[in-house]
Amino acid sequence: MDAEIKKLKEENQNLRNIIDVLMFGYNSLCEADLATEIVEFFKLGSPIFEQLGMKGDLPPYDTLIDLYVQYGVSQEDREKVRHTFSKNYLRTQLAIGESVTVEYRNEKRMYGQAKLVKIGEDKILAGFTEMDKEIRERKKQIYTDSLTGIYNRKYYDEHLSSKMCMALVISDVDSFKSINDSYGHLCGDEVLALVADTLQSSIRETDEVVRYGGDEFIIIFQNVNLDQLETRMENIRHRIEALRLEKYPDVRIRMSFGVAFGTGKGKELIVTADEMLYKSKEKKNTVTIKEL
Repeated sequence: MDAEIKKLKEENQNLRNIIDVLMFGYNSLCEADLATEIVEFFKLGSPIFEQLGMKGDLPPYDTLIDLYVQYGVSQEDREKVRHTFSKNYLRTQLAIGESVTVEYRNEKRMYGQAKLVKIGEDKILAGFTEMDKEIRERKKQIYTDSLTGIYNRKYYDEHLSSKMCMALVISDVDSFKSINDSYGHLCGDEVLALVADTLQSSIRETDEVVRYGGDEFIIIFQNVNLDQLETRMENIRHRIEALRLEKYPDVRIRMSFGVAFGTGKGKELIVTADEMLYKSKEKKNTVTIKEL
């Protein structure tokens, strides 16, 4: 009996060691059972938790999250943090083994980050950390495209592919190879930078733009209906069409857009959006939307 207990303790410790490696960089780690709401901390290092007096018996999951959001998250970021931590989201939108990361600001305008990993049907592992300016700048460099200054493919893969959205757009520049061949790669770079700036300035704070690769861009939309989406996409198409390059006045920029409208994860919607992009490319300078 003692040998079995010892073996179980060793297995449990090994598991926690593995978890520590997976969650390296997060100064507080906890496991929560969404069915029972029981919370267990593996490591407690966040000043926010210490300020809340998290010692001894821990409150139920919902209570803990409410306290953390109330005292550790700024007013404007509370909704997205609550959504990410909600039991409904974690149960229905994350498969076992999948993870989601959310960044937020606290009342002192410092940044925090939480990572949630689904480790069972009703069990999640959460890591919390506060990020100083240096760490945030390093993360920004990792997730920012150096040419255009917007998010890159790595950011999409790690943050948006498993995130729920209401519409996903994938687009590319029509005849981009011809622009490079005729005017040179410096001209092509200017086109991409100008397109990225136009896309970024055409969306709301709740939406996100990514340079997916080459001349391909992705837009993630939240809280939008079909009429609003159609209007916004046509406005974006016209704005792109009106762009001019001072050094290359003969260059005309056109883009094709494939759009998937319907609530789902990015990695699910992108399949349909890519199919719609293919249809748009047949005509060029077109927006093709499919409602799911």
